[in-house]
Amino acid sequence: MEKKIYEDVHNYTKYKLVEMLIDRMHDGKLELDNLNAIEDLSDDILMTLAIAGLKFHNELKGNFDK
Repeated sequence: MEKKIYEDVHNYTKYKLVEMLIDRMHDGKLELDNLNAIEDLSDDILMTLAIAGLKFHNELKGNFDK
């Protein structure tokens, strides 16, 4: 059961990160040619990780406290 949960979290997080990178690529925001661009990408990555974490935190609240 735990292995499936970890795989689900991993797959969803990876999917959301790839989705965010594809969106940035289509918007022309994937070039890391200056510090501001790197910082902007880092912010987007952290936001994506936070959203994925909150999604699973809410779904699995209490599962790991047993």
